[in-house]
Amino acid sequence: MNTEFEASHRFAEIALGALKQSGLACGPRNYELWYAHVEGGNSALSNAMQQAMDKSGKLSQDKADRLYKEFIQHAEVSNDVMDLVARFHAEVSDLYDIVEQTGENAQGHSQTLTDISDQLSDSQPDVPAVGMLLENIVTIAKSMRAENELLETRLAESASEVSALQRDVEAIQAEAMRDALTGVANRATFDRSLLDHIEEAIESDAPLTLLLGDIDRFKLFNDTWGHQTGDQVLRLVADVMNNNVKGQDLVARYGGEEFAVILPDTSLQNAKMLANRIREAVQSRRLKKRRTNEDLGVVTMSIGVAQFDGNDSVESLVERADKCLYAAKDAGRNCVIDEQEFAGRGGARAKGAA
Repeated sequence: MNTEFEASHRFAEIALGALKQSGLACGPRNYELWYAHVEGGNSALSNAMQQAMDKSGKLSQDKADRLYKEFIQHAEVSNDVMDLVARFHAEVSDLYDIVEQTGENAQGHSQTLTDISDQLSDSQPDVPAVGMLLENIVTIAKSMRAENELLETRLAESASEVSALQRDVEAIQAEAMRDALTGVANRATFDRSLLDHIEEAIESDAPLTLLLGDIDRFKLFNDTWGHQTGDQVLRLVADVMNNNVKGQDLVARYGGEEFAVILPDTSLQNAKMLANRIREAVQSRRLKKRRTNEDLGVVTMSIGVAQFDGNDSVESLVERADKCLYAAKDAGRNCVIDEQEFAGRGGARAKGAA
């Protein structure tokens, strides 16, 4: 373990402990705030945090959010922290393996010492001339065994602590990859995943297709029924999309009311069939206002479909899917248009009405 990583390991452990003591939830934004504080590189942040905490060291979530906005100034968890979490996760896994292995070795040595001690005790009456020497050896063996048993206990405790710490890191990492409102992958996860899939498609020469969907007239719906009902619509659409994809596919909230689906090993034709299935499933779900049970009607989606052409970047593939999406908007909404159909129409205008 190198010096740099030992330091990051120590800061991460201190930050997690301090975060728990503060009474705040163990989320990625709170973790990044506490890590920056304990690392000590931002004295203004540390001073502000000390002033914001009460006498018992507690910090309200509202104050933590203001500190994060003022001193960290990231819309999402920074790539640096995500890299740190991944590196720390790997290091903790290695450490956990070493602790377990050392514990097993210690247990084996303890048994060996026990056997030696018993054998020496049994042989002492047969050779009385070396009785004193054997007695000393027995005493040393028993002392070593006692110390070794203490080591086993400490190793077991360390293994338990490392395991708990690893679960904390995994929880932070998982939360940092999700959209907080809908539970599907967030934009940062989508960007990384699409890049990975593009690289795999180039290596394997397998098809890769992208769906980009937008909830029709969502702003009007949101303004009419309120943001809470709008959030309900976003969660409904995310659930429907998740229920219609298979394990290797990725559903992500691309931004606002836009959602994306990455479809590895999927042809353009099959991707369009899936897009229509999603569109029909969304349309089939009638919405009701939770408090009053008032019928709010149905929600519809427009979806664009584009396939990786071998030379695409993340940006160019998304751009083609986006053009197909807005061609679907121009075609009257609540429909799916793939890039073949888009080309047959002679293209369409840029982004129009939602």
